[in-house]
Amino acid sequence: MRILYFASLRENIKTSSEDIKLQPNITVAQLRKKLSKKHGEHYFPENILCAVNQEIAKDSKLLNDADEVAFYPPVTGG
Repeated sequence: MRILYFASLRENIKTSSEDIKLQPNITVAQLRKKLSKKHGEHYFPENILCAVNQEIAKDSKLLNDADEVAFYPPVTGG
């Protein structure tokens, strides 16, 4: 599975992407938990956005090994 990181998340964990192998039927929420343990919980808060195959995904979305998963922090503006 290809994981992409954007914006400040990419800068903070010092990588734009990584390839990982996971067990079948993992959800976005479970993946986020694994990445939190690897990179640090403060980089993967509840409000971080996730896209699976270039479509916004909910935490309950099931993933497979061929998916491309992107994480990016919410954008603030004013």
